[in-house]
Amino acid sequence: MLPLLKVMGTGTEMRTNQMRDAVAKHLGLTDEALSQRLPSGTQTAFDNRMGWARTYLFKAGLLERPERATYIISQSGKDLLLNPPSAIDPDFLRSYDQFNVFHPPIKNSKEERIALDDADNDLTPEEQIEKGVLQIKRDLEDEVLQRVKQLPPEGFEQLVLRLLVGMGYGGSMADVQGVARGADGGVDGVVNQDHLGLDRIYIQAKRWEGSVGRPVIQGFVGALSGVGASKGVIMTTSTFAQPAQEYARTLTDRRIVLVDGQRMSELMLKHGIGVSTKQTFVIQRMDEDFFMEMET
Repeated sequence: MLPLLKVMGTGTEMRTNQMRDAVAKHLGLTDEALSQRLPSGTQTAFDNRMGWARTYLFKAGLLERPERATYIISQSGKDLLLNPPSAIDPDFLRSYDQFNVFHPPIKNSKEERIALDDADNDLTPEEQIEKGVLQIKRDLEDEVLQRVKQLPPEGFEQLVLRLLVGMGYGGSMADVQGVARGADGGVDGVVNQDHLGLDRIYIQAKRWEGSVGRPVIQGFVGALSGVGASKGVIMTTSTFAQPAQEYARTLTDRRIVLVDGQRMSELMLKHGIGVSTKQTFVIQRMDEDFFMEMET
């Protein structure tokens, strides 16, 4: 917010795109920095912060908006720049009554307020929401993985097959089949990628505690050779040792994909396997086109 106010200190009216370019130049931001996006990918972090900086300064009365998408510094803004603070944040803006009307203070306990300020005071509302959602997602991934580790071997194999179907491999569970234990030679299941079974992916499910080593991958490759297959997936509840990962990468006549426990839990959440939606939040924004129609 302070760099934006300094840029506007010339007293020139600027449109939002001009403000954006001026602040980027003032801060010396690289193209790489300007292209960084929010975790959701819906908007660049810079554009998101610029939008909220304009809104906060406008609501505090430090900027004025003579017309749509056009801003100019107010007298209050000019007065502030005569003795500017080291930074402008929401707490600083609370000295302006009109900002408190727009953004009422949080009525939590003092301890909760301090914790919130320390962690999130420099984040925009969207960034705070995405940070919270990301933390919930990570906690749920850990919880799901711990629950998967409690499944019996047969249940884990069925979970792996259902996850692959949920990811779009095979049309339905009718296109997957397990392999009888003891007679699979390292193969726990098969997914038909077409209804005739002309293209098949072979699966090995390892409900494992330690890292899966290279010998396991080599054994699976041998099992694929025995059935004339070229594609395979190994999923585990643990991790893959570095030699195992390197061996899988160097294979030329086989395509083996390794999915560790963390990646598996991420995929389960992404494709709705073993989880359900508890609550959905909708973020709305003003529709300028609607209001422009009302003005014509």
